[in-house]
Amino acid sequence: MKRNYWIKIIISFVLLALLSGCWDSRDINYRSTPILMGVTKDEDLYHVFLVIPVSVVSEQRNLAKVDGKGATIVDAIEQLKKKIETTIDLEHIGFVVLGEELGKEGIGKIINTFMRMRDMPATPTVAFTKEDMDTYIDQMINTFQKVGVPIFGFLEKQTGWEIYSPEVSLWQVYRGIHSYTSDIAVPIISSNENLEMDYFGALVLKNGKIVETLDDLEVLLMNLLNNEENVIKTFITIDETTDVELVERDVEYDYKYNGGEIDLTIKLEFVMIVAEAEDHLDDEDIQKKFEEKVEKDTLQLVEKLQDKHADVLGISNRIRKNYTHNELKNFLNETYPNINVKVEVEAVIENNGKIRNLNNDDFEDWDKQKQD
Repeated sequence: MKRNYWIKIIISFVLLALLSGCWDSRDINYRSTPILMGVTKDEDLYHVFLVIPVSVVSEQRNLAKVDGKGATIVDAIEQLKKKIETTIDLEHIGFVVLGEELGKEGIGKIINTFMRMRDMPATPTVAFTKEDMDTYIDQMINTFQKVGVPIFGFLEKQTGWEIYSPEVSLWQVYRGIHSYTSDIAVPIISSNENLEMDYFGALVLKNGKIVETLDDLEVLLMNLLNNEENVIKTFITIDETTDVELVERDVEYDYKYNGGEIDLTIKLEFVMIVAEAEDHLDDEDIQKKFEEKVEKDTLQLVEKLQDKHADVLGISNRIRKNYTHNELKNFLNETYPNINVKVEVEAVIENNGKIRNLNNDDFEDWDKQKQD
């Protein structure tokens, strides 16, 4: 009986220890949660910036900048932490901005470091900036405090630039760098006095290095060919006087093996609305001009990327199952550039956008009221 008594006492103490709460917790007032990280290089040292939301009087939200330098990314972050009294939690970082010069040198090592760091999330949106990182972040913070625009709002879903911007997360950049059959395109930005940033298209990375630049139209075509949903309900300028709105689209890839060669036909089908056009142009004229433009621009984009041995259109991924692991290692350098590509475009105009006749029956009651 006495033995059972002591067993119950021990169990009670164990349960009390389990119910004692988070013994290693830290008050939120002593934590800083950065929302953006900027990385550049100052001579031989990595220069890391963090943008941290801070609360001031009247519950107004402001942004603060803190930076550190080191021989490695981790060293720079550790030096940065010494400048701030609170504990820095990297788990809430939503955006990583890299200096364009790093992209020219290669960002493979940097991305690998981020993926190894246990407190760094794999989901932040990644972008390059054309300007000095310190200047860019200062301008962004000043703009935010003046107009209150949400930080990096233009790169988020369902916002204005998503149709021209390849929203890319950290893990997607890592996958693109290490994939045998696909590469990655990362948006390039800079600050703006009126808004938080200007957008300049995208940089194509091959093995972590910049090999090509895509303008906004080429990024739009890339999103179309990758079947991205965000390109619907957007406008394409055919010429100086004609614009159409895309309502629906369908993309098909038809591969055929012809001896030792691969023939690829990319079939693009569109349903569109005429948004602006000269009155003398009929539906057939607009449809023909649209089909010719998209066919020409798409073929030029494919050839441009084949010349750099870089595939951001998903062409190689669709046939990689037909090759062995060893064959895939040199696929982008040997097989992909020699694929014979043909583009076919078919468009249907759902609404020609003609101005309504004010003398039709629909306006009969309105005319009577006006006369009375």
